[in-house]
Amino acid sequence: MSLRHETAAAWADDLSAAAEPRLGILEAYALQRHPAALEHMGEDGAGLARVAAAKGSGMAGLWLMLPALLALIAPLIGLAAILGDPLGFHRMDASTSVPIAGVCFAIAAVVQAVAIVWWLRSRRERQGTLLLLAFGTAVLGATTWWVMGTASSLQGFGGAATWRVPVLVAGALAVVFGILLLALGHAPSDDAERDAALRAHDGDALRAALARIPDAELQQIRADRDAAIELLAERGRLPRPIADRARHVELGTLHRLDQELQR
Repeated sequence: MSLRHETAAAWADDLSAAAEPRLGILEAYALQRHPAALEHMGEDGAGLARVAAAKGSGMAGLWLMLPALLALIAPLIGLAAILGDPLGFHRMDASTSVPIAGVCFAIAAVVQAVAIVWWLRSRRERQGTLLLLAFGTAVLGATTWWVMGTASSLQGFGGAATWRVPVLVAGALAVVFGILLLALGHAPSDDAERDAALRAHDGDALRAALARIPDAELQQIRADRDAAIELLAERGRLPRPIADRARHVELGTLHRLDQELQR
């Protein structure tokens, strides 16, 4: 990874006088070479992990966008291919457009299935984008199902029944996903009880990630973190009592001290 600062001490030394000295960012820089730990270190850690991953992976961000693009584009292409037959938008025969639509909705079905599994294993937030993906695909599937039958009947294409199966599957999965989002999902703004549960989960995952780091490297990380804290204290950017307390906080949890101080 190639962030602007290689260490937390370097970040603290370069910190602008107008910038807020956030302890969560300080510690994230100390652990920047361990994204598995950063992901469970609050918003600052997760944000730095995303920046580091984007800089270190080149085209990885583009590849991660492909499933989302397929989820949006595939059903639209499928409907567009089949819609021209009864309305005369183009001369594509049903023998060609129906299979194209079937393949597009097969892709959409896979995307829906993956999205359902991912969502059930994640924090199950009821996000507007996911609702749009689910019910949008359901509407497109229902429309394509009807238009596909009409186009096949008009042109006497007998293979439509097979190609309507992926349309039905994609639409059904989309409806299931939408129902799950509404029935089991929660608003992104978590309540206190759920926040506590998430913090406990993140704490377990953080400790597991730190346990995989060699002891010698952990000592260097702590030393870097403590040096950065001391530098901020010496420059008057951090009150001495808070700096002393921060040095004794469990590694990876300084972002919680930020939250406490902001209350």
